[in-house]
Amino acid sequence: MNSEMTFIEHVLELRKRLGILLIAILFTSIIGYIVFPYFFNFIINILSEELYVTKIYEGFLTRIRIALLIGLLLSIPFLIYELIAFILPAFNRKEKIIILILIFSSFILFLCGIYFSLKMVLPISVSFLRSENFFPTNLGRIISYDSFIIFFFQFLVSFGLCLQFPVVILTLLYFKVLKMQKLIRFLKYFVAVSFLIAGILTPPDVVSQSMLALPMILLYLLCILIGKLLHWG
Repeated sequence: MNSEMTFIEHVLELRKRLGILLIAILFTSIIGYIVFPYFFNFIINILSEELYVTKIYEGFLTRIRIALLIGLLLSIPFLIYELIAFILPAFNRKEKIIILILIFSSFILFLCGIYFSLKMVLPISVSFLRSENFFPTNLGRIISYDSFIIFFFQFLVSFGLCLQFPVVILTLLYFKVLKMQKLIRFLKYFVAVSFLIAGILTPPDVVSQSMLALPMILLYLLCILIGKLLHWG
C-alpha cells in the first residue's frame, strides 16, 4: 500500500511540475509575442534584404509560431529548475552535486551554441549563400518571410541542441552506462556522424556545416579528456 501511495505521490508531483512548466511557457510565449518586432528588426539587419509574404494569414501565423518558439527558449530555466526539483531527491549528496553541475553545464552549452551561431555562423552562412557566384546576372531574389524566420530559429536551436551531447556522454560515463574504451573507439565514427548531422541541420554550404561539426568533434574529445581525468567510465 505504501509503495502504491509513493508511486501516486510521484505522479502527482510530476503533474504539478508539468503544470507549472506549462504556465511558464504560456507566460514566456506572451513575452515572445510582445518582443517579436524587435526580434524581426534584428533578423532584417542580418539578412539585409526584403522579405515577402505569399498568403494573407502568413504574418499572423508566423508571429504566433515565433512567439511560441521564443517562449520555449525562455522557459528553459524553468524546465531546468523543475527537473532538478523532481529528480534530485532520488540521489545521494555526491550524485546531486554532479547532476547540478551537468544540468548547469547543459544550459551554458545551449546558450553558447546559440551565441556562436548568431554572431559567427549565421552571418557567414547568409553572406556565402547570397554570393553573386550562385546567382546569374540580373536575377532577382524573393525570400519568403515565413520560411526565413523559421530557418533562422531552426538554425539557432540546432546549434544549441547539438552542443548538448557532451552532457549526455559525461552523465553516461559517470553512472557507468558508457565505458571509456567504447567512447574512444567510436571517435572515428563520430567524426562522420557529426558532419552528417551538420549537413542535415544547416544550410547546404560547407562553411556552416564545418562550423557545427568541428565544435562537436572538439567537445567529444573534451569528454574523453574529462572522463580520463576524473576516472569516469
